[in-house]
Amino acid sequence: MTGADPILDIAIPALVWLLMLVVGLELTPGDFRRVLVYPRAVAIATLGQLLLLPACAALLIWAARPEPWIVSGMILLAASPGGAISNLYSYLGRGNVALSVTLTALSTLLALVTMPTLTAAGLVLFLQESHRLVIPAGRMIVQLSLMMLLPLTLGMALRAWRPAGVAAVRQPLRLLSLVGLACLVSLILIDQHEGLPAAVRAALPTALPFCIITMAAGFIVGSLVRLPSEDRFTLLIEFSTRNLGLVAIMGALIMGQVKLVLFATLVFLIELPLVLVLIAMRSRLAGDRNKTPA
Repeated sequence: MTGADPILDIAIPALVWLLMLVVGLELTPGDFRRVLVYPRAVAIATLGQLLLLPACAALLIWAARPEPWIVSGMILLAASPGGAISNLYSYLGRGNVALSVTLTALSTLLALVTMPTLTAAGLVLFLQESHRLVIPAGRMIVQLSLMMLLPLTLGMALRAWRPAGVAAVRQPLRLLSLVGLACLVSLILIDQHEGLPAAVRAALPTALPFCIITMAAGFIVGSLVRLPSEDRFTLLIEFSTRNLGLVAIMGALIMGQVKLVLFATLVFLIELPLVLVLIAMRSRLAGDRNKTPA
């Protein structure tokens, strides 16, 4: 628990559980089998996220020398899996939605091992002894299992058991997940409101570059292996969009410091308008192509 506010101790786990349950309701075993349909793209994107995102964080930490809470927040964010909202971004931006869903599902499943490992390694490497955080690896795995794997599995089981019922409420569920994400962001900002202006000033010089660099990394990886345009856009989104809920579990519940989640929250708020601009640009280009005479 956070130890800071009983409301947060209840609200953050409840919201994260809801978010992961909705993700599970969107998934089917076919989303994991689809790895065989896009083997090259999935392998490159998954490995790229595990290697390049921590590398981007390391680059910014070495270059900017930010405050310890920003270092911790950036490490947590880089270690987290892709967020389910990336699937919506890919849909709106005319990307490869099936690939996006597969990458999100796979990275979420792998997070049970990769997130504690990358977080522990990053904190040991980049935080000095005076600021070093205790990393309870066993507790990380237990908490992630309860807050990620359990609702994810339950959601998939409910969809398999009552596919027609889940399909009938899919749109309201998606809306509910967006409302839950907005509530999670609001709770974190409200909890940190007293030092928020100073925190924004401190985090902005690294949060904005982190968004841009991770987007560029996804697009460049897709370009180097000559993936189609829609796949390159999907990788751009997948590399930059992280799972804020799991960052909240790690930072607020396991490490007991809500401020560690603030960096990820600010990155999300900075990333959102950037993604919307890119979506608008892609929609306009697609419209122009449709108007071009054959």
